[in-house]
Amino acid sequence: MGTEVKVEGRELASAEQLANALRLERAKNKVLLDEVLGLEDELVNRQLEEYGELTAGESREFWRGQLLSNRVQAEAALKQLAELAAAKDAGGSLKPDGGDRRRPLHNRAAVRPVQPGAAGGSAAPATGAAESKAAAVRNRAHELKKAEGIPFPVAFRRAEKELLGKVEG
Repeated sequence: MGTEVKVEGRELASAEQLANALRLERAKNKVLLDEVLGLEDELVNRQLEEYGELTAGESREFWRGQLLSNRVQAEAALKQLAELAAAKDAGGSLKPDGGDRRRPLHNRAAVRPVQPGAAGGSAAPATGAAESKAAAVRNRAHELKKAEGIPFPVAFRRAEKELLGKVEG
């Protein structure tokens, strides 16, 4: 009788009875957990078979983990991959929007390099004169930068005013 537990004046079952009840509940939880894990594995295997070749081979374990950890996003990704594979098998494009060529990441597709003197005989001397003016401004800007210790953009603006002001003014 010394093994009985009293709580707020009420007499409860003995410690042995409580331990037995706890063991029984743990056993019930283990059975339920095993059933849930079995059903979950069955569901994942069914989904892996549904997507066939997409989840075959080495990627099978990866997709199993994805389906177990985040079923909604994994299903969406597999569905999208299946649609792309079906479009490719049907002879369509690989992209869902219908485009089958990659677009460049920059806007240089239409830009063509201009060769000096390619525009005609009259453009070559003008280009040469413009280049010599630009070279003179650049050289003067470097001199100002070195001599006065100012930043190159400031020196360049000053050299432009000095040289181009004299030439055009």
